[in-house]
Amino acid sequence: MANIKNLTMENVYVIGLEFGTDSCRALLVNALTGEEVDTEVAYYPRWMKGLYTDKAIAQFRHHPKDYLETLQTTVQAITSRHPEEAAQVKGLALDTTASTVCMADRQGRPLALQEKYEENPDAMFVIWKDHTGHAEADRINEVLETSPTNYAKFTGNYYSAECFWAKVWHMLRNGRIDPADAWTAIEICDFIPALLAGYTDYTDIKQGHCVTAAKWMWSEEWGGYPPEDFFQQLDPILLPIRSHLATVNYGAHECVGHLCAEWAQILGLPEGIALGAGNVDSHSGAVGGGIEYGTMVMNLGTSACYMSVMPKEEMGDRIVDGVFGQVDGSILAGMQGFESGLSAMGDVFAWFKSLMSWPIRALLEKSELIDNTTREKLAADMEDKILMKLSEEAGKLNISVASPLATDWFNGRRSPFSDHSLKATITSMDLSTSAADIYYALAEATAFATKRVIDHLQKYGVVINRLIGIGGIAQKSPLMMQLIADVLERDLAISDCKQAGAMGSIIHAATVAGIYPTVKAAQEALCKTCSRVYKPQTERTQLLLKRYERYMDLGGFTEKEQKIAR
Repeated sequence: MANIKNLTMENVYVIGLEFGTDSCRALLVNALTGEEVDTEVAYYPRWMKGLYTDKAIAQFRHHPKDYLETLQTTVQAITSRHPEEAAQVKGLALDTTASTVCMADRQGRPLALQEKYEENPDAMFVIWKDHTGHAEADRINEVLETSPTNYAKFTGNYYSAECFWAKVWHMLRNGRIDPADAWTAIEICDFIPALLAGYTDYTDIKQGHCVTAAKWMWSEEWGGYPPEDFFQQLDPILLPIRSHLATVNYGAHECVGHLCAEWAQILGLPEGIALGAGNVDSHSGAVGGGIEYGTMVMNLGTSACYMSVMPKEEMGDRIVDGVFGQVDGSILAGMQGFESGLSAMGDVFAWFKSLMSWPIRALLEKSELIDNTTREKLAADMEDKILMKLSEEAGKLNISVASPLATDWFNGRRSPFSDHSLKATITSMDLSTSAADIYYALAEATAFATKRVIDHLQKYGVVINRLIGIGGIAQKSPLMMQLIADVLERDLAISDCKQAGAMGSIIHAATVAGIYPTVKAAQEALCKTCSRVYKPQTERTQLLLKRYERYMDLGGFTEKEQKIAR
């Protein structure tokens, strides 16, 4: 308890929120003991119905009402079950996907909350994996190449369609909203704290450092955002947005407001508790997973986000070409944070599950052998077990160098060298190829892509001595974790924390509430251990390295052919 700051009460609690791709999670933790008192998850109702999504054009949108409803559902569930603990909550912090941005009015309210725009996808939150702004990203990169200042040096010398300006520009010129109505644009990680604080003017909203520095081309090196003449060269339609952005931002360990009376009553929490700056989910997961210098935290979920930190003085002026993010003060204050990873991981297997289960559901719907209730239960049961069965059978395969092989670019490539126009490939199939063979190839591709990312970072001097896996796939897929350990020829530890992202927000909430003096002190007290470790099976090394060579060749061929096709 030596790290705890000026604390006399026996128990004190904090809440961490995580707004992910599919759902909102709330976590209530005793900030002194680390006991996870309760958690609640609510899925976004409109998103789960497939509304406002068009996979054919990589359009993925969240209606702001999905966030507002699940925020209330999750927190109210916890506070109603634990009223005594809720009364002793001292801080709240949150993390979200990013860049997940929405056009907003003068008050910072998403346009989709206006009747005029309530069913307009371009007035909703454009989530991280939406690539509809790919053409805009291409144009931004063209202008960056001729700019006297390299504004993309901290995003791998490339600006991605997953980032802020590509999305904002696409919304403004897509013709479905009136640019005059879009006074600004706001990230979900900034919108929720502002909402809870009761801010009614955009100029009061305090933006999080991690998202602005990693996704918005903000840097102290060039005095904040690129100057107006850069945006003038892109498109004057961007100038009002640029002029309305705040000039400062705040780390996730800093307080950006206090819970207002209205939301305190709605959520069942004390008025005035400290609110932390919004954070990026992958950054928060790294903190909750126990990141430190030399330790890479691998967030294995819908996508894969690999997070590392380096002391700035040790990294010096080196820039990692092709990294997705390299930002001073992101992830941990005082360190340089590195973000890399895969644009699709869990999404790949969700696609394969959908592919495999569609005929089952389609045929069952027409069957007259069973009643509707039994039909639905049977379909759901089979869908739930498909991936489990495939993983089980894939683990029994006798893999050779010539076995089916895949690349992982089902949602483009995040790193190294981001290119979201790339498509995935599967090769070496014949009439004997089974569903398990394809499943194994997909799992192996993610392991090979991981090796490529880590080898690339180490080539530029990023120190990676230890690996910690977090997220749903890390917890649920022994086959994939063993593959990653085998391909990397490294131990892969799995955090005992099943909600590392929300735990990162818990750590920041405890810091902004003054319970701990620093994030490091809060980590030492609250981070979980790693009781499971996957060790590499050395007898598989030579085979996997030969298959990795094939993977690299297949990737090079695929990239070349797709560029010709474009």
